[in-house]
Amino acid sequence: MSPTEPVFACVYAPSGFGKTVDVGYAFPNAVYYAKKGATKSIVSVCGYEPAVLPHTTLDEVTKQMPLIAKSGKYDAIVVDEFDFLAEDTMSSLEKKFTGFKLFGALRQSVLNFRNTARECGLHVVLTALERGPKLRDDGTKVRGGPALTGDLPEKVPAMCDLVLRGSRDPLRKPWPGIYRVDVNSADWISKDRDNSTPDPAPMNLGEILRFHYPISRHKSVPQQEAIVEQIATTLLSGTPQDDPKIVTESYKALLSGGMLPTFARWTVRDAWDRALLRRAKAVREANFFS
Repeated sequence: MSPTEPVFACVYAPSGFGKTVDVGYAFPNAVYYAKKGATKSIVSVCGYEPAVLPHTTLDEVTKQMPLIAKSGKYDAIVVDEFDFLAEDTMSSLEKKFTGFKLFGALRQSVLNFRNTARECGLHVVLTALERGPKLRDDGTKVRGGPALTGDLPEKVPAMCDLVLRGSRDPLRKPWPGIYRVDVNSADWISKDRDNSTPDPAPMNLGEILRFHYPISRHKSVPQQEAIVEQIATTLLSGTPQDDPKIVTESYKALLSGGMLPTFARWTVRDAWDRALLRRAKAVREANFFS
Protein backbone atom coordinates (compact mmCIF):
# COMPACT_ATOMS: atom_id res chain seq x y z
CA MET A 1 0.00 0.00 0.00
CA SER A 2 1.39 3.40 -0.98
CA PRO A 3 1.40 6.32 1.47
CA THR A 4 -1.28 8.93 0.83
CA GLU A 5 1.04 11.80 1.80
CA PRO A 6 4.06 13.02 -0.21
CA VAL A 7 7.52 12.11 1.00
CA PHE A 8 9.69 14.36 3.14
CA ALA A 9 13.29 13.20 2.68
CA CYS A 10 16.86 14.27 3.39
CA VAL A 11 20.08 13.04 1.79
CA TYR A 12 23.48 14.10 3.04
CA ALA A 13 27.03 13.37 1.91
CA PRO A 14 30.42 15.01 1.47
CA SER A 15 30.77 17.47 -1.39
CA GLY A 16 31.17 15.84 -4.79
CA PHE A 17 29.49 12.54 -3.93
CA GLY A 18 26.65 13.03 -6.43
CA LYS A 19 23.69 13.88 -4.21
CA THR A 20 22.53 16.85 -6.34
CA VAL A 21 22.71 14.78 -9.55
CA ASP A 22 20.80 11.94 -7.91
CA VAL A 23 18.04 14.26 -6.72
CA GLY A 24 18.02 15.77 -10.21
CA TYR A 25 17.37 12.31 -11.67
CA ALA A 26 14.67 11.65 -9.09
CA PHE A 27 12.74 14.93 -9.42
CA PRO A 28 12.90 16.42 -12.94
CA ASN A 29 9.60 18.24 -12.36
CA ALA A 30 10.58 19.91 -9.11
CA VAL A 31 11.47 23.48 -8.31
CA TYR A 32 14.95 23.74 -6.80
CA TYR A 33 16.08 26.22 -4.18
CA ALA A 34 19.79 26.43 -4.89
CA LYS A 35 22.75 28.74 -4.88
CA LYS A 36 24.01 30.07 -8.20
CA GLY A 37 25.71 27.33 -10.19
CA ALA A 38 24.72 24.56 -7.77
CA THR A 39 22.54 22.75 -10.33
CA LYS A 40 25.05 22.76 -13.20
CA SER A 41 25.66 19.05 -12.65
CA ILE A 42 21.98 18.34 -13.29
CA VAL A 43 22.24 20.08 -16.67
CA SER A 44 25.45 18.32 -17.71
CA VAL A 45 24.65 14.82 -16.40
CA CYS A 46 20.86 14.53 -16.44
CA GLY A 47 20.41 16.56 -19.61
CA TYR A 48 17.78 19.08 -18.61
CA GLU A 49 17.58 22.55 -17.07
CA PRO A 50 15.77 22.43 -13.72
CA ALA A 51 13.52 25.21 -12.48
CA VAL A 52 15.59 27.11 -9.91
CA LEU A 53 14.78 29.73 -7.30
CA PRO A 54 17.55 31.51 -5.35
CA HIS A 55 18.56 30.65 -1.81
CA THR A 56 17.20 33.30 0.53
CA THR A 57 16.24 32.31 4.07
CA LEU A 58 14.18 29.53 5.59
CA ASP A 59 11.45 32.02 6.41
CA GLU A 60 11.19 33.16 2.79
CA VAL A 61 11.14 29.59 1.48
CA THR A 62 8.44 28.73 4.03
CA LYS A 63 6.30 31.63 2.77
CA GLN A 64 6.75 30.58 -0.85
CA MET A 65 6.01 26.85 -0.53
CA PRO A 66 2.18 27.14 -0.38
CA LEU A 67 2.25 29.45 -3.42
CA ILE A 68 4.40 26.96 -5.34
CA ALA A 69 2.02 24.14 -4.47
CA LYS A 70 -1.00 26.25 -5.47
CA SER A 71 0.54 27.09 -8.86
CA GLY A 72 0.33 23.44 -9.96
CA LYS A 73 3.56 23.78 -11.96
CA TYR A 74 5.68 21.40 -9.89
CA ASP A 75 5.27 18.12 -8.03
CA ALA A 76 8.18 18.56 -5.65
CA ILE A 77 10.32 21.12 -3.85
CA VAL A 78 14.04 20.43 -3.50
CA VAL A 79 16.13 22.51 -1.14
CA ASP A 80 19.69 21.94 -2.28
CA GLU A 81 22.35 22.53 0.39
CA PHE A 82 19.86 22.96 3.21
CA ASP A 83 22.79 23.48 5.57
CA PHE A 84 23.81 26.63 3.65
CA LEU A 85 20.22 27.86 3.71
CA ALA A 86 20.22 27.43 7.49
CA GLU A 87 23.48 29.39 7.70
CA ASP A 88 22.04 32.20 5.59
CA THR A 89 18.99 32.21 7.84
CA MET A 90 21.15 32.49 10.93
CA SER A 91 23.07 35.40 9.37
CA SER A 92 19.78 37.15 8.75
CA LEU A 93 18.54 36.45 12.28
CA GLU A 94 21.78 37.80 13.77
CA LYS A 95 20.52 41.27 12.88
CA LYS A 96 17.75 40.81 15.45
CA PHE A 97 18.95 38.25 18.00
CA THR A 98 22.04 37.13 19.91
CA GLY A 99 23.00 34.20 22.11
CA PHE A 100 20.32 31.69 23.05
CA LYS A 101 17.61 33.81 21.46
CA LEU A 102 19.41 33.51 18.12
CA PHE A 103 19.47 29.70 18.24
CA GLY A 104 15.88 29.68 19.46
CA ALA A 105 14.82 31.82 16.50
CA LEU A 106 16.67 29.55 14.07
CA ARG A 107 15.04 26.48 15.62
CA GLN A 108 11.63 28.11 15.24
CA SER A 109 12.35 28.88 11.58
CA VAL A 110 13.20 25.23 11.01
CA LEU A 111 10.02 24.09 12.78
CA ASN A 112 7.91 26.48 10.71
CA PHE A 113 9.57 25.16 7.56
CA ARG A 114 8.87 21.58 8.63
CA ASN A 115 5.22 22.22 9.36
CA THR A 116 4.65 24.03 6.08
CA ALA A 117 6.53 21.38 4.10
CA ARG A 118 4.34 18.69 5.63
CA GLU A 119 1.16 20.51 4.69
CA CYS A 120 2.03 21.84 1.21
CA GLY A 121 1.00 18.68 -0.64
CA LEU A 122 4.26 18.27 -2.60
CA HIS A 123 7.25 16.00 -2.17
CA VAL A 124 9.94 17.91 -0.25
CA VAL A 125 13.59 16.84 -0.40
CA LEU A 126 16.59 18.35 1.34
CA THR A 127 20.25 17.84 0.49
CA ALA A 128 23.06 18.73 2.86
CA LEU A 129 26.76 18.29 3.42
CA GLU A 130 27.94 15.71 5.91
CA ARG A 131 29.19 16.39 9.44
CA GLY A 132 31.04 13.46 10.98
CA PRO A 133 30.54 11.90 14.42
CA LYS A 134 32.18 13.67 17.33
CA LEU A 135 32.59 13.47 21.09
CA ARG A 136 31.17 15.97 23.55
CA ASP A 137 33.34 17.30 26.35
CA ASP A 138 31.75 14.77 28.70
CA GLY A 139 32.79 11.89 26.43
CA THR A 140 29.36 11.09 25.01
CA LYS A 141 29.11 10.53 21.27
CA VAL A 142 27.19 12.76 18.86
CA ARG A 143 26.19 10.89 15.73
CA GLY A 144 27.21 12.22 12.34
CA GLY A 145 24.56 13.70 10.10
CA PRO A 146 23.69 16.81 8.08
CA ALA A 147 26.17 19.66 8.64
CA LEU A 148 23.90 21.87 10.73
CA THR A 149 24.39 23.86 13.92
CA GLY A 150 23.29 23.11 17.47
CA ASP A 151 20.82 20.27 17.82
CA LEU A 152 19.55 20.60 14.24
CA PRO A 153 21.56 17.58 12.96
CA GLU A 154 19.17 15.50 15.09
CA LYS A 155 16.09 17.74 14.79
CA VAL A 156 16.00 17.93 10.97
CA PRO A 157 16.21 14.15 10.35
CA ALA A 158 13.55 13.64 13.01
CA MET A 159 11.05 15.50 10.84
CA CYS A 160 11.73 13.35 7.74
CA ASP A 161 10.31 10.07 6.41
CA LEU A 162 13.61 9.06 4.84
CA VAL A 163 17.18 10.06 5.72
CA LEU A 164 20.01 8.63 3.61
CA ARG A 165 23.76 9.07 3.96
CA GLY A 166 25.68 9.13 0.71
CA SER A 167 28.81 7.00 0.49
CA ARG A 168 30.89 5.21 -2.14
CA ASP A 169 31.63 1.66 -3.16
CA PRO A 170 34.63 1.79 -5.55
CA LEU A 171 33.80 -1.73 -6.79
CA ARG A 172 30.38 -0.64 -8.00
CA LYS A 173 30.62 0.25 -11.69
CA PRO A 174 29.99 2.58 -13.45
CA TRP A 175 28.38 4.56 -10.59
CA PRO A 176 30.22 4.14 -7.26
CA GLY A 177 27.62 6.08 -5.26
CA ILE A 178 25.59 4.23 -2.62
CA TYR A 179 23.24 5.19 0.19
CA ARG A 180 23.60 3.91 3.74
CA VAL A 181 20.53 3.57 5.93
CA ASP A 182 21.64 1.65 9.01
CA VAL A 183 18.99 2.75 11.49
CA ASN A 184 20.86 0.96 14.29
CA SER A 185 24.14 2.78 13.70
CA ALA A 186 25.71 4.43 16.71
CA ASP A 187 27.80 6.66 14.42
CA TRP A 188 25.46 7.98 11.73
CA ILE A 189 21.91 9.29 11.57
CA SER A 190 19.57 7.57 9.10
CA LYS A 191 15.88 6.78 8.89
CA ASP A 192 13.36 4.87 6.78
CA ARG A 193 9.73 5.06 7.89
CA ASP A 194 8.67 2.98 4.88
CA ASN A 195 11.07 0.20 5.92
CA SER A 196 12.05 -0.78 2.40
CA THR A 197 15.54 0.58 1.71
CA PRO A 198 18.37 -1.98 1.86
CA ASP A 199 21.70 -1.08 3.41
CA PRO A 200 23.63 -0.37 1.31
CA ALA A 201 21.35 0.78 -1.49
CA PRO A 202 22.25 2.15 -4.92
CA MET A 203 22.39 5.95 -4.95
CA ASN A 204 19.05 6.25 -6.70
CA LEU A 205 16.50 8.16 -4.64
CA GLY A 206 13.91 8.02 -7.40
CA GLU A 207 13.86 4.22 -7.57
CA ILE A 208 13.96 3.89 -3.78
CA LEU A 209 10.90 6.12 -3.51
CA ARG A 210 9.01 4.42 -6.35
CA PHE A 211 8.47 1.45 -4.06
CA HIS A 212 5.91 3.62 -2.26
CA TYR A 213 5.37 7.01 -3.90
CA PRO A 214 4.28 8.32 -7.31
CA ILE A 215 7.44 9.89 -8.75
CA SER A 216 7.03 11.52 -12.15
CA ARG A 217 9.32 11.25 -15.17
CA HIS A 218 10.77 13.95 -17.40
CA LYS A 219 8.29 15.03 -20.06
CA SER A 220 10.90 14.69 -22.83
CA VAL A 221 10.82 10.89 -22.52
CA PRO A 222 7.16 9.98 -21.89
CA GLN A 223 7.87 6.27 -22.51
CA GLN A 224 10.79 6.14 -20.04
CA GLU A 225 8.90 4.42 -17.22
CA ALA A 226 7.72 1.61 -19.49
CA ILE A 227 11.26 1.10 -20.85
CA VAL A 228 12.74 1.06 -17.35
CA GLU A 229 10.27 -1.61 -16.27
CA GLN A 230 10.93 -3.68 -19.39
CA ILE A 231 14.72 -3.65 -18.89
CA ALA A 232 14.38 -4.34 -15.15
CA THR A 233 12.15 -7.33 -15.91
CA THR A 234 14.73 -8.65 -18.35
CA LEU A 235 17.48 -8.27 -15.77
CA LEU A 236 15.43 -10.09 -13.13
CA SER A 237 14.77 -12.97 -15.51
CA GLY A 238 18.49 -13.68 -15.57
CA THR A 239 21.24 -13.78 -12.95
CA PRO A 240 23.34 -10.90 -11.60
CA GLN A 241 26.20 -12.22 -13.69
CA ASP A 242 24.13 -11.46 -16.79
CA ASP A 243 23.60 -7.83 -15.81
CA PRO A 244 26.58 -6.18 -17.58
CA LYS A 245 25.66 -7.78 -20.91
CA ILE A 246 21.96 -6.90 -20.65
CA VAL A 247 22.74 -3.34 -19.52
CA THR A 248 25.20 -2.78 -22.37
CA GLU A 249 22.82 -4.20 -24.97
CA SER A 250 19.92 -2.14 -23.62
CA TYR A 251 21.94 1.07 -23.71
CA LYS A 252 23.04 0.46 -27.30
CA ALA A 253 19.45 -0.35 -28.32
CA LEU A 254 18.18 2.93 -26.87
CA LEU A 255 20.86 4.90 -28.68
CA SER A 256 20.13 3.17 -31.98
CA GLY A 257 16.46 3.99 -31.44
CA GLY A 258 17.29 7.68 -31.34
CA MET A 259 17.27 8.36 -27.59
CA LEU A 260 19.78 10.98 -26.47
CA PRO A 261 22.78 9.53 -24.57
CA THR A 262 21.90 11.44 -21.38
CA PHE A 263 18.37 10.01 -21.31
CA ALA A 264 19.53 6.54 -22.39
CA ARG A 265 22.02 6.43 -19.52
CA TRP A 266 19.35 7.71 -17.13
CA THR A 267 16.90 5.02 -18.29
CA VAL A 268 19.35 2.13 -18.02
CA ARG A 269 20.59 3.41 -14.66
CA ASP A 270 17.07 3.36 -13.22
CA ALA A 271 16.33 -0.06 -14.70
CA TRP A 272 19.45 -1.65 -13.25
CA ASP A 273 18.96 -0.06 -9.85
CA ARG A 274 15.30 -1.12 -9.85
CA ALA A 275 16.38 -4.70 -10.43
CA LEU A 276 18.98 -4.48 -7.65
CA LEU A 277 16.43 -3.05 -5.21
CA ARG A 278 13.88 -5.75 -6.05
CA ARG A 279 16.47 -8.48 -5.59
CA ALA A 280 17.38 -7.04 -2.19
CA LYS A 281 13.69 -6.89 -1.24
CA ALA A 282 13.20 -10.54 -2.23
CA VAL A 283 16.18 -11.63 -0.13
CA ARG A 284 15.00 -9.59 2.84
CA GLU A 285 11.46 -10.96 2.70
CA ALA A 286 12.69 -14.55 2.37
CA ASN A 287 14.68 -14.34 5.61
CA PHE A 288 12.82 -13.88 8.89
CA PHE A 289 15.90 -12.46 10.64
CA SER A 290 16.80 -9.89 7.99
